[in-house]
Amino acid sequence: MNEEVCSVRELLKDGAVRERRGALCGRIRAAGITVEDILCCEDRSGFVGPGQADGYTVVLARSGGYLRRIAGEEFFVDASGGYLTRPGDEHRVAHPIGPGDRCTEIRFGAELFTDRFDGPSLSRRFTVTGATDVRHRALLAAARRGADEFEVGERLYRLLDDVAVGAGHWRTDTASRPAAARAHARLVRDVCAVLAGGTSGLGLSLEELARAAGCSPYHLSRVFRAVTGTTLTHHRNELRIRGVLHALEEGEENLRTLAYAYGFADQAHLTRVCRSHTGRLPSSLRGVLADRA
Repeated sequence: MNEEVCSVRELLKDGAVRERRGALCGRIRAAGITVEDILCCEDRSGFVGPGQADGYTVVLARSGGYLRRIAGEEFFVDASGGYLTRPGDEHRVAHPIGPGDRCTEIRFGAELFTDRFDGPSLSRRFTVTGATDVRHRALLAAARRGADEFEVGERLYRLLDDVAVGAGHWRTDTASRPAAARAHARLVRDVCAVLAGGTSGLGLSLEELARAAGCSPYHLSRVFRAVTGTTLTHHRNELRIRGVLHALEEGEENLRTLAYAYGFADQAHLTRVCRSHTGRLPSSLRGVLADRA
C-alpha cells in the first residue's frame, strides 16, 4: 500500500502526465478500488473532445472549477461536489476560468456502481456536504500518512456511501418551459464559474455577483435556489470552507490569515461557519488533513 501512494512533490517533479492533460499527483489502490489525485493542466476555455469514458467512476472536485458535458448533460463542477461516469459515456470538458483545478477520481466495478448509483433517472452531477468533503480529504491524508489497505478500503466504502446519498441533488426542473429552464441553468453555471475562480469571486457581494451575471440579486437568488436546491449563501460558504480546507491540506496553518483571505469577518466567524458546514472546528482539521502523522 505505502509503495503505491506517491507524494505530490515527487510526481510533479517527474512530470507525470495523465492523458497529456493533467499531472497525476498520487494513486491509491485498496479493496478493488483505484483512486487518483489529479491536477488538471488543460487551459482551453472552449469544450475539448469528445472523449469516451472507459469505466465506472466517481470524480470529486477539491479546488477550482470547470464545465463538463456528459451524455448530453451539461453542468459546472466545483469543490461543492463532482460527477459520475459509466463506460461509453461521451464527455467534453471546458475551462472558462483557466487550469489548475484539483480532483479525485475513484474508479471501481459495475456491481458497486449499480448498487450505489445506478437508476432510471441517474444525474451525472451531484453535490456533497461539508462533512463528506472532510471525509474525502481525510481519506487522502490517511493514505499519505501510510494507513494500511484495510483502513483505506473502509474509508473508501464509507465515502462512496455518503456520495451516493447526495447523488441527484442537483436539480434542473426550474421551469415548465424548456427555454426558461435552459436560461436558468446557464445563469447558475455562469455564477458557479465566478465563485469557483477563487477568493476574488468569493469576495463579491450579492449585488456585485448579480451585476456580473447580468440580473438582479433577487432573480439570481431565486433561480439559484430553484436550480440547485440550496441557497446561494450556502453554496458560497461551502466553497469558502473548501478553499480553507484545501489551504490546510497544502500546509497553511494560520487560521487568521485564512479567515482574512476568504472574506470571513474574523477567525471566530470562520470557526462558526466551518463547524456548521463540516461538523468540525478548523483547528482540529489541521491535524486531520496534515501529511504528517
